[in-house]
Amino acid sequence: MLSGAGFILSSPGILKLISLLCMIIGGLIFVTAGDCRESQFWAVTYIISTTVSAVLSMVSYTIYALKLIKSPNALKAQYIAEITFAYAAFLLLLIVSTIMMTQCTNKFAIDYVPGPLTIIGAILLAIGGTQLFLYWRSKENIDDIQMNIPRHSQPRNNPHLSRKSILI
Repeated sequence: MLSGAGFILSSPGILKLISLLCMIIGGLIFVTAGDCRESQFWAVTYIISTTVSAVLSMVSYTIYALKLIKSPNALKAQYIAEITFAYAAFLLLLIVSTIMMTQCTNKFAIDYVPGPLTIIGAILLAIGGTQLFLYWRSKENIDDIQMNIPRHSQPRNNPHLSRKSILI
């Protein structure tokens, strides 16, 4: 299973870290650049959804990086929770960022950065969660296959028979 340094250096770990940075930078730019006077509801919703997604993503990254979960059943639950969170956060951030970009009309170029940056972070979060889930599923399938391999107790009588092609 991916955990510890293996997770940090893997593509899901790197994508999760880049996604986290995109969400944090997008949220910070939005907060420091000014507020959205046209729609306070979507401005507050954007800040809350970005902050909660970033915090939960950081907690998940820390759990994998520090190898806090050891049992196979808990790891299975963690991987399923990870893919669920990744897609839920992706949909939430995509919707909220798109509505925030359309509702808030600002005058400066920097005001248009947080929405697309958060959407990029959400996409990377979903891709990283999918990679992590697929890695776990492939590892689980390999373990199942290796457990069911029949062992031959008798040596082969003629070693040349195993070298023949099926086309001959």
